[in-house]
Amino acid sequence: MNGNSLHGDLQQDGKYLTFLLNEQPYGVHVESILQIIAIPEITPIPQTESYIKGVINRSGRITPVMDLRLRLDLPGRDYDDRTSIIVIRAENMDVEIFMGMIVDNVLEVIDIDMSQVDQLSSIGSKIDNRYIHGMAKVKGKVIILLDTNRILSHKELIQMKNLQQESGTSS
Repeated sequence: MNGNSLHGDLQQDGKYLTFLLNEQPYGVHVESILQIIAIPEITPIPQTESYIKGVINRSGRITPVMDLRLRLDLPGRDYDDRTSIIVIRAENMDVEIFMGMIVDNVLEVIDIDMSQVDQLSSIGSKIDNRYIHGMAKVKGKVIILLDTNRILSHKELIQMKNLQQESGTSS
């Protein structure tokens, strides 16, 4: 069970994987990342949210995949050779799941300490702030730091886990 607060992984300095969505840099704490892969064949699942692209077979593990652009209400786009899936571990209350997040382009791993992070209390944003830890100022750029444990609500995580289990029974 995760004992983190709502902004758990930002209570510590650390390494963050940075990536682009709609030409904006984002980051997630490396502790939540399992792997980064090229876009494989994605099996669509009917009657799911538009941001859920389907499931992939990751070495025998069925893994749900979401388009992070669509989840954050950014405009969709066609995938290209730079488009990647970041497979993460997300946890919310008693539910843990491994899922893929489709991003435009993976950049690099950088060190971020708390002195570089502003909270969102006074920053306006088109993005739903519940997914965001804060804004890091690194090398003259602003990087939006996402909370992988809050990208999906508890209810959505349960739905994804059920989707994963239902898809896994057919393999």
